[in-house]
Amino acid sequence: MQYNRVSATILILLQAIVIASGFTPPSIDVRYPQTQIINIPTSPLLGKSNDILDVVNINDNVIDINDEPCIVGENVVDACELPTDVSTNAMSNDISLQGSKDISLQGTQTKLSAATNLGKCICGAGSFALPHVFLNEGVLGGTIAMISCGYLAAITMQSINNSRFLVVESISNNGEQRRNPPTSYVELADMALGENAAKVVFSLTLAASLGVCSTYIVFVGQTLASLSADVESNNIIHQIAPMIDQNTWELITAGTVLPLSLIRNYGVFKFTSALGVSAVLGGILVTLAYGVLVDPGGGIVVALSTESQLKMWPDSFSDAFGGSFGTIAYLFCVNFLTFPIINSMKDAKNEYNGAVSLAVGSIWTVNIIFAIVCLGFYGDQTEDLVLQNLDNGPYLSALKILLCIDLLFTFPVVFSSGRQILENALIREDIQQKGEGEGDISLTLSRTAITSAAVATCYGLTKIGGFGVVANLIGGVAQGTLAFIIPPAIAIALSRRKSEGFEAEEIPNWLIASFGVAVVSSVTYFTLAESFT
Repeated sequence: MQYNRVSATILILLQAIVIASGFTPPSIDVRYPQTQIINIPTSPLLGKSNDILDVVNINDNVIDINDEPCIVGENVVDACELPTDVSTNAMSNDISLQGSKDISLQGTQTKLSAATNLGKCICGAGSFALPHVFLNEGVLGGTIAMISCGYLAAITMQSINNSRFLVVESISNNGEQRRNPPTSYVELADMALGENAAKVVFSLTLAASLGVCSTYIVFVGQTLASLSADVESNNIIHQIAPMIDQNTWELITAGTVLPLSLIRNYGVFKFTSALGVSAVLGGILVTLAYGVLVDPGGGIVVALSTESQLKMWPDSFSDAFGGSFGTIAYLFCVNFLTFPIINSMKDAKNEYNGAVSLAVGSIWTVNIIFAIVCLGFYGDQTEDLVLQNLDNGPYLSALKILLCIDLLFTFPVVFSSGRQILENALIREDIQQKGEGEGDISLTLSRTAITSAAVATCYGLTKIGGFGVVANLIGGVAQGTLAFIIPPAIAIALSRRKSEGFEAEEIPNWLIASFGVAVVSSVTYFTLAESFT
């Protein structure tokens, strides 16, 4: 119990450590020397490569690219370079880029492609925990919770995008010269709320990154443990590694992702984007088909007819928040992952909000149908991860293994943002620059030590409980704060700059912020209380 208690508080301590250290988040302004060649590397979040440059317009201080932009410190890269077949002589002849703070890389993604990438961020392993969420919340309670969370997450993601332009306007009104909106959540918080708020966003992003990665370890551990213990199906995992418990599988998973997390060229992971989407959608469809045709069988009508026999509302606040609502936030509150998508759009100011509505609406529809139908299949027997309600025949076990493989290769991509935050905080800039040029051994050792400690932290977080418990805590605390508290605070601060007093338009933001405080505090209290009992 004491071990669980220590593990459960790691997430909160991470935030305190970064803030207490006095570390100031590094600026993400991108500066290009006159003669430097720029190569646009693969974005780790969107999984596509930038092979061709569409437009190089140095006179306007804008570089248009055919996909998402490369932003140092934002897309988790150390440098930005143009392909070698693009001449840099014209660039250096047109304008001196040294020291410019208004250089930006403007993407060319459309509203539909941005919505697709947002959907990838939202739809993932958390979908398989939703049936159990509805078991705790009740059918109507779960539906209302998903409507509330999805709608407010969409509103605050749109608010963040609107605030990017309002903060530039407020700075211009004060006589400062700045043309481009902020390109990261930390920078926006710094410009709107100040350095201390930026530190909070910085530490919460770190906590969210490591926390989400810890849920991947739990998911793989639980899934492989169930396969390993299944004697009847005699699946391939049971044949190779029979009767291995979940903790051992989680330890093996952590050891597997460690060397993957040391890789700094994210181009090797671009194939996992398509694999991940196929695995998640395949898992949802197979789970529904299995319930309709095999267990319990009888078709979709039978599943829906049982809904009236299930509870409609949660039995207590503990059920509603301690093991449920945070998991929904884990799914929808991806505000900390959206800036690379905003930066990748050709016209984010006019099209991003529509992309958010399209992505959230589509994912909400799919997941609420999935959760309700699966709950009708399995009722009170619904597992923490609904995949555990399926048997482990050849095809189903292959699907589960595919999902585990996908998460193993997704881990280093999501983990990279937290790792870079730690490296920037703990490794001096002069050492990093020296290491980049000379392959300094001390830099390599430092990075390895930081990565190992961060992966160990992810493993420690898995000791809080099962997938649902970990996802509930991460989603409710870190992601919930970044989605429901910080964005309205930014909007209110910018409104006060313009009006210098209370305005009626602030009321919705105050209501969202109050909702966020209630959710974050409730999820934290009830989840930790359940973990300690």
